[in-house]
Amino acid sequence: MEILLLSIFLGFLTVLLGTPLAEKYLFASGIYGKDQQKQGKPRVPTSGGVIVLLGFMFAISFYAGATALFTDTVIDRLLIFAALSSASLIALIGLIDDVHVDFTRLVEERVGEDIEIDLQTGKTVFHRQVDIVFGSTDAEVERTGLNQAVKMLMVLPAAFPLIAAGAGSWSMTFPVIGVIEWGLIYPLVLLPIGLLFVSNVVNMLAGVNGLETALAFIASTALGIHAYQNGMTEAYALSFVLSGTLLAFYFYNKYPATVLPGDSLTYLCGAVMFSAMVIGDMEKFGVILFTPWIVEFFMKARSRFNAHSWGEIQADGTLKPLYGKNYSLTHPLMRKGLTEKQITRVMAAGMVLWASLTLMAFNYLPYLSSV
Repeated sequence: MEILLLSIFLGFLTVLLGTPLAEKYLFASGIYGKDQQKQGKPRVPTSGGVIVLLGFMFAISFYAGATALFTDTVIDRLLIFAALSSASLIALIGLIDDVHVDFTRLVEERVGEDIEIDLQTGKTVFHRQVDIVFGSTDAEVERTGLNQAVKMLMVLPAAFPLIAAGAGSWSMTFPVIGVIEWGLIYPLVLLPIGLLFVSNVVNMLAGVNGLETALAFIASTALGIHAYQNGMTEAYALSFVLSGTLLAFYFYNKYPATVLPGDSLTYLCGAVMFSAMVIGDMEKFGVILFTPWIVEFFMKARSRFNAHSWGEIQADGTLKPLYGKNYSLTHPLMRKGLTEKQITRVMAAGMVLWASLTLMAFNYLPYLSSV
């Protein structure tokens, strides 16, 4: 346990000290976005998930190495590094999505032809000439993100490390039905689809300063507690290390944020938490814990996934939804006249309550804990 605590502290310290440097680097590199819910929509560095990824990588690698050198703790390091590989791939896809620009709006191709006479044959030779002309450097760069279908295809291979490590249970127990043996359906279908869903659904409930960071911190902590109570060492190590890095990042991402998380963070959180669920055989616990994100998924589906969770800032600092209907869990709170900071606090308090109820249900209801 001492090694785990030291690993958590290492991840926390890496993110706490590294985020200010990352903010400067990201902004200088042109990786910034508009904070939609501030007056004047100031530019803020985004894709802060890259520093959280570094902190997580350092901490979980240290944990795996230190337990092998200095303790007799028996852990499956193959599962640890499989989860790390999946999380790194997912975070990289999120980073690509963060920085993706529609170049057709910035670049123009001018095609022409040069005519040349071949002196040996006397024939006329045409050379096609393409000049790439960039738009004005003063133009506002609009980051459009990747196409949804492209992102889905890119995310699926991230499940391969978990498949290779044999993570998860190929059989599950359901009420009335009993035990279902999934066979190859689990690694080839259920596991990739689950990773795809979780990594994307965490990304949907976002857009308010500190919201995605706070909710992921609470969820990963709850996963860690449940895994610890059931002796699932690899799962609680992954969960608690992620919690430590998110806690440090929250100091910079809370209102008023000096850095935005970007898809690199939400995808990373989804991948790590999903890996912990699978490695710790906590799928049922995870499904119930993730109810707020599942609700968000169906609310966004009503808008065909075109709606945003953020709103329009008013003169008194409150937020107003951009739509006449509620397409996000944040929208009813905006209609109550809450500010951005208040929305994050209410959502976080609700998540703490839900996580606590989920933990109590699995601890004190024998049926849940046995299936």
